[in-house]
Amino acid sequence: MFKDMRADYQTRFRSTDNASDLAKQATGVKLPKEIDAVIRALPVAERSAWLRRVISEAAEKELLNKSA
Repeated sequence: MFKDMRADYQTRFRSTDNASDLAKQATGVKLPKEIDAVIRALPVAERSAWLRRVISEAAEKELLNKSA
C-alpha cells in the first residue's frame, strides 16, 4: 500500500527536544541567505529547539506583550 513512502513517515516530524503542547502544523519561512546559512550550521538536534525558543520568545515579547 505505501510502497514508495519513506520509512520514517511516522517519526520524521517528531520533536527531538521533548517539547510539549506543539501545534499539529509546522510553520515555515524563507530567510535571507546569510541567516539561513548560520542557522543550518547548527547541529540538527539543536536547530529546531533553538528556532522554537527564539520564535516563542519574540512572539511573547512582541505579540503577546509579555516581558522576557
